[in-house]
Amino acid sequence: MEELPRRPVILALLMKLNPKPADMVNYDDVMSYVLDKAIADVANYTHVAVIDLPAALDSTIMAMAQQVIDTHQLLAPSEGQSGDVDSISEGNTSVKFKSAAQVYSELQAVNTISDNFVMQLNSFRRVMR
Repeated sequence: MEELPRRPVILALLMKLNPKPADMVNYDDVMSYVLDKAIADVANYTHVAVIDLPAALDSTIMAMAQQVIDTHQLLAPSEGQSGDVDSISEGNTSVKFKSAAQVYSELQAVNTISDNFVMQLNSFRRVMR
Protein backbone atom coordinates (compact mmCIF):
# COMPACT_ATOMS: atom_id res chain seq x y z
CA MET A 1 0.00 0.00 0.00
CA GLU A 2 1.32 3.41 -0.92
CA GLU A 3 1.72 6.14 1.66
CA LEU A 4 0.04 9.55 1.62
CA PRO A 5 2.76 11.91 0.32
CA ARG A 6 1.89 14.55 2.95
CA ARG A 7 1.87 12.05 5.84
CA PRO A 8 5.18 13.23 7.42
CA VAL A 9 3.90 16.82 7.53
CA ILE A 10 0.55 15.80 9.04
CA LEU A 11 2.29 13.55 11.58
CA ALA A 12 4.66 16.36 12.60
CA LEU A 13 1.71 18.72 13.15
CA LEU A 14 -0.18 16.09 15.12
CA MET A 15 2.86 15.51 17.32
CA LYS A 16 3.28 19.24 17.80
CA LEU A 17 -0.32 19.48 19.03
CA ASN A 18 0.21 16.46 21.30
CA PRO A 19 3.62 16.67 22.99
CA LYS A 20 5.20 13.42 24.13
CA PRO A 21 4.45 12.56 27.75
CA ALA A 22 7.67 12.01 29.71
CA ASP A 23 6.88 8.41 30.60
CA MET A 24 5.48 7.20 27.27
CA VAL A 25 7.97 4.99 25.45
CA ASN A 26 5.71 4.01 22.52
CA TYR A 27 4.60 7.58 21.69
CA ASP A 28 5.88 7.55 18.07
CA ASP A 29 4.19 4.21 17.39
CA VAL A 30 0.86 5.35 18.86
CA MET A 31 0.86 8.61 16.91
CA SER A 32 1.77 6.84 13.65
CA TYR A 33 -0.84 4.16 14.19
CA VAL A 34 -3.64 6.64 14.92
CA LEU A 35 -2.76 8.76 11.87
CA ASP A 36 -2.50 5.73 9.58
CA LYS A 37 -5.88 4.49 10.83
CA ALA A 38 -7.49 7.87 10.12
CA ILE A 39 -5.94 8.01 6.63
CA ALA A 40 -7.07 4.47 5.80
CA ASP A 41 -10.59 5.14 7.10
CA VAL A 42 -10.89 8.28 4.98
CA ALA A 43 -9.65 6.43 1.89
CA ASN A 44 -12.08 3.56 2.51
CA TYR A 45 -15.03 5.87 3.12
CA THR A 46 -14.38 8.14 0.13
CA HIS A 47 -13.34 5.31 -2.21
CA VAL A 48 -10.21 7.30 -3.10
CA ALA A 49 -6.78 5.65 -3.08
CA VAL A 50 -4.57 6.85 -0.22
CA ILE A 51 -2.02 8.34 -2.61
CA ASP A 52 -4.81 10.28 -4.39
CA LEU A 53 -6.43 11.82 -1.30
CA PRO A 54 -6.65 15.59 -1.85
CA ALA A 55 -4.75 18.01 0.38
CA ALA A 56 -8.10 19.58 1.28
CA LEU A 57 -8.73 16.52 3.48
CA ASP A 58 -5.52 16.89 5.51
CA SER A 59 -7.12 18.97 8.26
CA THR A 60 -10.04 16.55 8.47
CA ILE A 61 -7.66 13.59 8.75
CA MET A 62 -5.76 15.40 11.48
CA ALA A 63 -8.97 16.24 13.34
CA MET A 64 -10.09 12.61 13.14
CA ALA A 65 -6.77 11.42 14.56
CA GLN A 66 -6.95 14.06 17.29
CA GLN A 67 -10.45 12.94 18.23
CA VAL A 68 -9.25 9.34 18.66
CA ILE A 69 -6.32 10.49 20.80
CA ASP A 70 -8.62 12.58 23.00
CA THR A 71 -11.58 10.22 23.35
CA HIS A 72 -9.40 7.19 24.12
CA GLN A 73 -7.02 9.18 26.34
CA LEU A 74 -4.03 7.70 24.54
CA LEU A 75 -1.56 10.23 25.91
CA ALA A 76 -2.95 10.50 29.45
CA PRO A 77 -0.81 9.06 32.24
CA SER A 78 -2.04 5.71 33.54
CA GLU A 79 -3.10 7.29 36.82
CA GLY A 80 -5.18 9.92 35.05
CA GLN A 81 -7.02 7.69 32.62
CA SER A 82 -10.71 7.25 33.23
CA GLY A 83 -11.85 5.53 30.04
CA ASP A 84 -9.62 2.46 30.05
CA VAL A 85 -11.11 0.66 33.02
CA ASP A 86 -11.48 -3.05 32.32
CA SER A 87 -13.38 -4.04 35.46
CA ILE A 88 -14.50 -2.65 38.81
CA SER A 89 -15.36 -4.63 41.93
CA GLU A 90 -17.27 -3.00 44.76
CA GLY A 91 -16.34 -5.26 47.68
CA ASN A 92 -12.93 -4.00 48.93
CA THR A 93 -12.83 -1.70 45.87
CA SER A 94 -10.78 -3.06 42.99
CA VAL A 95 -10.14 -1.28 39.70
CA LYS A 96 -8.34 -3.03 36.81
CA PHE A 97 -7.09 -1.03 33.81
CA LYS A 98 -6.69 -2.35 30.27
CA SER A 99 -3.27 -3.34 29.03
CA ALA A 100 -1.58 -1.58 26.12
CA ALA A 101 -2.32 -4.63 23.95
CA GLN A 102 -6.04 -4.36 24.75
CA VAL A 103 -6.02 -0.65 23.87
CA TYR A 104 -4.33 -1.32 20.48
CA SER A 105 -6.81 -4.11 19.83
CA GLU A 106 -9.75 -1.82 20.53
CA LEU A 107 -8.27 0.94 18.36
CA GLN A 108 -8.34 -1.41 15.39
CA ALA A 109 -12.12 -1.56 15.71
CA VAL A 110 -12.61 2.18 16.27
CA ASN A 111 -14.57 3.98 13.58
CA THR A 112 -12.73 7.29 13.24
CA ILE A 113 -15.46 8.61 10.95
CA SER A 114 -17.98 10.06 13.36
CA ASP A 115 -20.94 12.26 12.54
CA ASN A 116 -18.61 15.26 12.92
CA PHE A 117 -16.78 14.33 9.72
CA VAL A 118 -19.37 12.72 7.45
CA MET A 119 -20.47 15.98 5.84
CA GLN A 120 -16.89 16.97 5.04
CA LEU A 121 -16.01 13.55 3.63
CA ASN A 122 -19.17 13.27 1.56
CA SER A 123 -17.91 16.17 -0.58
CA PHE A 124 -14.99 13.97 -1.68
CA ARG A 125 -16.75 10.61 -1.80
CA ARG A 126 -16.83 8.75 -5.10
CA VAL A 127 -19.46 6.29 -6.24
CA MET A 128 -18.18 2.74 -6.51
CA ARG A 129 -19.03 0.80 -9.64
